[in-house]
Parts: sequence; structure tokens; C-alpha cells
Amino acid sequence: MPILLGALASLFIGISDTLGRASSKRADSVSHVSTQMLTGVVVSLPFVFLLGSELIGRDLASGALSGVFIGAGLAVVYRGMALSSAAVVAPTAAVLAALLPLAWDLIGGTRLESLEIFGCVIAIASLGLTTFNPDLGDRVRQGLILAVTGGILFGLSVVFAADTSEASGAWPAVTQRATGFLVMIPLAIRRAVPVFLPAGVLRFGLAGGVAGAVGMVCWIIGSQQGDLGTVSVISSTYPAVVALLATRYDGDQIRWWQAVGIVGAIAGSACIALA
Repeated sequence: MPILLGALASLFIGISDTLGRASSKRADSVSHVSTQMLTGVVVSLPFVFLLGSELIGRDLASGALSGVFIGAGLAVVYRGMALSSAAVVAPTAAVLAALLPLAWDLIGGTRLESLEIFGCVIAIASLGLTTFNPDLGDRVRQGLILAVTGGILFGLSVVFAADTSEASGAWPAVTQRATGFLVMIPLAIRRAVPVFLPAGVLRFGLAGGVAGAVGMVCWIIGSQQGDLGTVSVISSTYPAVVALLATRYDGDQIRWWQAVGIVGAIAGSACIALA
């Protein structure tokens, strides 16, 4: 079951990120994320009853804290993919999202396994390939800045989302989406943009909200079942989904070395998660 949940998480998160990128090319990314998050609340609520989830205060709080970081992270990463390239931004953010929980463990006194060290080296080296594209010019730098920021926020989100019990089921996903929406409201006001997407691009936010919520429920439930490593390894392949969809439907051109870099970044993240 964790393998299936990880695969579904990768697929749906990849679809959600692709829709977020498409939307952010047409409207503000904050408007997209707030629309996506509120839609996610509605979509994730039925899973609470389907899975027999219990209200556990600590897990609700962990989900809420995760939502603070994932909401801001998504807004930044979607903006980065809209300005730059999915092949540059998605793998960079994914690798940092894998490295930050590792750093968190190191601060707590955990020693690195040899597989984790190998994964870090492969992942970081692979980013050099994914981020080299002379056709993008200065847009590589723009994308990297936003990808690094978003990746750090994603990593913090993962730290809290993984810290929930199986008994709480889908409730952490609900509080994550709800908090993510609430965080976007003051950001939208500060940026003087609509809280929700305009009618012309609303479909991207709604569809992205459905895909993102289903993907996150799969990830949380899989990690709660005591096999976080397996779920993290398989779900870490989502940058490949984003890159393939961006190439097929959004006009991205991915060079062969970037494809190699994407595979390497995924492999490195997988080694970190497996250790």
C-alpha cells in the first residue's frame, strides 16, 4: 500500500504543480495557491470520514504548521516555474525539500548514513545539470532564487507533515490546506491581488486544488503507516511528472543533460529517503 500511495502522491502532486505553473503565467501565484488551498479543504474533508480519522490536537497542530510553509512555498515555486523552467525549479525545490529534514535530524544529533551522504552528493551534483540551459539566460538565476526559497519552505512543511499519527488519518491534510489558505489572504492583500483567481483561469486553481489535496492525503496516509522512506522515495519522482507535462503541454524545451539531471536529483532524493 505505501508503494501505491507514494506513486499516487507523485502523480497528483506533479499534476497540481503543472496546473499551478500554467495558472501563474496568467495570474498571480498567490491567487492560485489560495484558490487551490480552499479547494483542497473541501476535497480532503471526505477522506476524514472514509478513513475513520480521529481528532488529535497534536496532529492537527502539525498539519496546520505544515500548511503555513507549504502555502508560501507553493506560491514561490509556482512563480519560479512561470518565470523560468520546470526543469530548473522543480528538481531544485524537491532536493532541498529532502535535504532540510535531513539537516533537521543532524541538528538533533543524528549521524549521517553513507547512503545519505551519497544521495546528497548525487542530488546536488545533478542540480548543476538541471539548471544549465543557455536558452534561459537570466531566467535561470530568477528560477533558482525562487526554487531555493520554495524548497526550504517545502522542507519545513515535510518536517511537520510527517510528524502525525496514523489514528489522525486525513485530519492533518485538512488543517494543512485550511492554514495554507489563511496564510494566503494577508499575502494577497499586501500584494494588492485578488484572493481568488479570476474566472478566466479559475479552472486551473480548482483542478490544482483537487489534485494537490488528493496527492497530499496519499502522502500523509502513506507516511503514517510507518513507511515514510518508501513513500518519500516514490513521491520524490514528482519533478519528472512536472517536467514531462511542461514539455508536452506548456512548450518547455528540456535538453538531454537536464533530463539526466532530473533523474539524478530524483535518485539522490531517493537515497536520502531510503537511508
